[in-house]
Amino acid sequence: MTATAHALVSGAIASRFSDPGTASLLALASHYVMDSIPHWDFGTNWRNRPKRATGVFAITETVFGIVLSYYFFGQHLPFTLWAVTVAFGIMPDWLETPWYIFYASQKKHEPAKNAGFLERFAFAFYKLPNIFHAKAQLPLGLITQIATVAFFLFILS
Repeated sequence: MTATAHALVSGAIASRFSDPGTASLLALASHYVMDSIPHWDFGTNWRNRPKRATGVFAITETVFGIVLSYYFFGQHLPFTLWAVTVAFGIMPDWLETPWYIFYASQKKHEPAKNAGFLERFAFAFYKLPNIFHAKAQLPLGLITQIATVAFFLFILS
């Protein structure tokens, strides 16, 4: 899912659960549940474009998602509750970032046998969330994502 999807659902969770610990853990869990539904995001087919383009898309879209979540939910909640919950909701995707930036490439899908600790550590953080990922191409992957967000927003309202 895109960061926008995760940020919106996390904002809705924060608006429903006033305890930051509960809201944060639910947002983290929602990330993996949402990612298990076939979806498209900027990581889909990333090997077919320059890393820089994927990075710019991801950063821009994350900022957009955070701003949108704040607009709909954050301005009506204690800032800390909203911010921590949204951070937990998008965190798994950003923990994958070091692998993408420093080690992965179009031809490199896993660490080499002689890879150092940091590379293996970055790969582990990349691999863990990807256990749950179910990717889909456009337009189906965008349609399922919109439906998933709509479903979560409906049940949390």
